[in-house]
Amino acid sequence: MAEATDVMLRTILEECRDGMDSIGFNEVVVMLESTAASAEVYMDFDDLRFTPDGRIVTLMVPGGTHMHLDMSKIREAEFIHTTNDQGLPSYQLWMRDGDGNPAMRVYLRKSDDDATNPPRHNFFMSLLEKYPEKIALPIDPYGAAGEHP
Repeated sequence: MAEATDVMLRTILEECRDGMDSIGFNEVVVMLESTAASAEVYMDFDDLRFTPDGRIVTLMVPGGTHMHLDMSKIREAEFIHTTNDQGLPSYQLWMRDGDGNPAMRVYLRKSDDDATNPPRHNFFMSLLEKYPEKIALPIDPYGAAGEHP
């Protein structure tokens, strides 16, 4: 597993948002999960807001829904490309905590605009080529990890 810099997770999230040639993650499903519950939020991956210290990212959905991710608690990121049970490609970014549990997953949805699916595939595959393995994130680049956002 490759060791990352102290801003690597933010860099990865911004890279996913910004994409290349105006094609980024765009239409996604963000999944939050615990041992007792899970939630899926359909969103466009275009409104990420970082706290001044860079520790917390807020993923905004039009209408007020939002999610917070304390990046100081994420130890690993991984890009995953598989085939789902319907035989369709599945594009995923997993972020795991220090125990290896998924903290947040981002799945690219099939776009409503079919013309954008091939460029999104190409963009994701370029990320997978850039980050072919699990990415180890530093233990505490933000100082002492704070309380839940």
